[in-house]
Amino acid sequence: MSSTSRLLAVCVDDFGLHAGVNAAVLDLLALGRISAVSCLVDGATWSQDASALKAAAYAIGAHGERQADVGLHLNFTECLDPLAQAACPSRPLGALIQAAYLRRLDPACLRREVSRQWDRFVEVWGAEPDFIDGHQHVHQLPQVREALTAVLADKLTAGARPWVRRCRAPGWRACPVPRFWGDAVKAEVIGALGSAALSRHMQRLGLPTSAHLLGVYPFDADESAYLQRWRGWLNQSAPRGDVIMCHPAKPGVSVDGGLDVIGPSREMEYRVLTGAAWGALLVSASVRVAPLSGTLR
Repeated sequence: MSSTSRLLAVCVDDFGLHAGVNAAVLDLLALGRISAVSCLVDGATWSQDASALKAAAYAIGAHGERQADVGLHLNFTECLDPLAQAACPSRPLGALIQAAYLRRLDPACLRREVSRQWDRFVEVWGAEPDFIDGHQHVHQLPQVREALTAVLADKLTAGARPWVRRCRAPGWRACPVPRFWGDAVKAEVIGALGSAALSRHMQRLGLPTSAHLLGVYPFDADESAYLQRWRGWLNQSAPRGDVIMCHPAKPGVSVDGGLDVIGPSREMEYRVLTGAAWGALLVSASVRVAPLSGTLR
């Protein structure tokens, strides 16, 4: 690709959830097809595969930069480790959103939980996360974003400088055909839950944020429809700063007895993201997958 290629961060969420997600991440890093990995630190396979992830993500690629940023996927909605999460139990997303907007969450409890998950990341990874985002975008919710801001303010004194994923929707421009307008509505709703407020909090801390979040769809697509969505996301992405999230898992890899409600979609995404047609889309759209940390400097 030419030096004028648009730079895009492609982020796999949920590393550590189970072995299938981890295997997909390692395969996609080897192919150079992703540039960010977001980690669930209470997931069953986070600590066992962290060293393999570090070797793959921090390897220097063809453009003289490491393959991927690795970040903390802040979780308040999945019960992944009941003992570790006992002091601040997870809630279903709808209940968490309602409690956050009614300001019924305990601020001190939220701060302790954000700090615990950050510290768990550092304990296993050996360094601060390159970025922060949220499982089901919870990091932008009222009260949660305030707790995150308070914890980050403390971490900045120790030299941490993560970027933060903003959930601002790209609008209708990212919707390739009318049949996918429902995706755009869902993306707008996600962004409306706190994207602008989170950005203001991070600006006050002097921390960078991503520009737009793409990759929203209802986990009901087949390979053809998913590729068509990617065509729109790639063609409409900004020259710098956007993030496309994805959720692949390698087919046939054990999920360690866990229930993955979007398991079939994860395996479909893996097939698309490792396929030749997806690689051709990148070339035709003049997009280069690159870590956002380099783009934001």
